[in-house]
Amino acid sequence: MIKKESKEKLKEQNTSPLMTILVVNFAIFALALKTDQFLAAEYEELLKHWQALIPAGLGAVLISVINGVLDVQTKARLVFWRWHDPLPGCRAFSYYLHRDPRIDVTTLKTKVGPFPATPTEQNALWYRLYKSVEEDPRVLHVHRLFLLTRDYAGIAFMLLIVFGGTGVVAMQTYKTALLYLTVLLAQFVASGMAARNYGIRFIDTVLALKAAS
Repeated sequence: MIKKESKEKLKEQNTSPLMTILVVNFAIFALALKTDQFLAAEYEELLKHWQALIPAGLGAVLISVINGVLDVQTKARLVFWRWHDPLPGCRAFSYYLHRDPRIDVTTLKTKVGPFPATPTEQNALWYRLYKSVEEDPRVLHVHRLFLLTRDYAGIAFMLLIVFGGTGVVAMQTYKTALLYLTVLLAQFVASGMAARNYGIRFIDTVLALKAAS
């Protein structure tokens, strides 16, 4: 959504925290399989073992591959719980605009003209406004957080399906498997909620800056 070099920089900044999230999830999964519990003396050692197995360069490639499994539309559906027109820009003017006190709606309408009604037109106008402020530090900051939490939610969803399903079959007791599934579900819900909030903030920050400029 922004200049290629800027977007790549944002992705690079998010690679390390996403890799940490993945390593911790692998370690917890392996620990639960091995010991039938989540807290054990070997946890710290096991975490170091996973970190040693995945060097920084390989980790970046791994994150890129995993992130590429789900496309932007699918991630947006997971975050905003909307099947049709899930991108937040599709509701920029019909919904989010009126929920942020920072935005001077009257001034913004004077600058951009009548607000569009259809989701596609709303997203197109918001994107055009965004391109004019894409390098603003406030926009870059909230955009990075949105990308980070959105990708985290996508990874958490895949972990819920793959690790959760494997855990039900392979873990020693159903009690541990159920607890593990609960943890994975909580991780997905929390990351999705964070991504939704940052996504809305991203939309509104662009509109607020355009209204104030």
